[in-house]
Amino acid sequence: MKKISRKNLQAIQEIVQDRTGAAILPKRTRTGYPVRKMALSVSCLLCFVALCAFAYGKFSDLNGDKAGFAAVYQGDGRFEIIIVNDSDQELELQDKVKVMQWSTSQEVAGDSAGIKMEGSAIAPHSQGILTIDISEGYDIAAMEENLPDGDGYYFVLTNNDFAFGQDWMCFFDFEVEQTAEVADRLAQQAQTRAEEDSAAEPRYDVGELIYPHWVWPTVSRDVSGLYGRQENGTDSDHINIAGTAGDEIYAVADGVVLEAGYESASGNFIVLDLGDGITAKYGHLKESKVAEGQEVKQGQTIATLGQSGMATGPNLRFSIEVNGEKTDPLAAR
Repeated sequence: MKKISRKNLQAIQEIVQDRTGAAILPKRTRTGYPVRKMALSVSCLLCFVALCAFAYGKFSDLNGDKAGFAAVYQGDGRFEIIIVNDSDQELELQDKVKVMQWSTSQEVAGDSAGIKMEGSAIAPHSQGILTIDISEGYDIAAMEENLPDGDGYYFVLTNNDFAFGQDWMCFFDFEVEQTAEVADRLAQQAQTRAEEDSAAEPRYDVGELIYPHWVWPTVSRDVSGLYGRQENGTDSDHINIAGTAGDEIYAVADGVVLEAGYESASGNFIVLDLGDGITAKYGHLKESKVAEGQEVKQGQTIATLGQSGMATGPNLRFSIEVNGEKTDPLAAR
């Protein structure tokens, strides 16, 4: 393994300090070699952890399959980019873009500094339009004329200076189209993918919850994941109930909001204290509608169904504990 030079270490320090505002290395002092070596190792470890934390915090739940892009040519080097943000996080692209050629994977000759971009942040689970004008930085006629048959161009968009691999490709051509028509096609494609994903999920005849007097916690009764031993040999301490993003989530019984927050696996979650040593946890929520310490009534809407955390599709992650022990939320089948 190559040694990290002082110049490389300084560059890492500057990146972390710029991104996080935290200084990683103290001012250099004259110490023995073992101490310097230890300081260097610790600094590199801190640097790695800080960079990972920064990347996760910024890009969590914004994977490539959570954002869709379609370019609509308006003529004279101007494009409208239709963006569908299907994540639970706001997508705010920087005013930076690369113009690439597919066959070479190289940037097209031109001046990227001359590109003009206009647009606003795209809210979670919504659609927006970004305008890109490349006319002042690129020879549009030459790009059209010099493109070989079967080849193409694409934009690379970013929200972090093309770092951490969190960039998006958007192919384009010079055929003028109507933005509304392309937006309709993009929406239809997204709907088709959602229906295919939903159809592919398993469904179980689940009966009722463990306590007969409880109400069902979601609009849908499509349980896509059961409690206990799974086919892949792992154990699950919860059930998953598939549904549509934005569906109402209900309190199964009267109780008090014990906790409400966010964690990597469950995403946005709520824990209800239902009395008699029983707690219920709701995860993968899109939005919470209650606060810690609030009393809730059975059947009250406490949240909306989402896809936050480690969720492969819109669903409710539902688990219960009885006197601190995880228990199957469903009645014996």
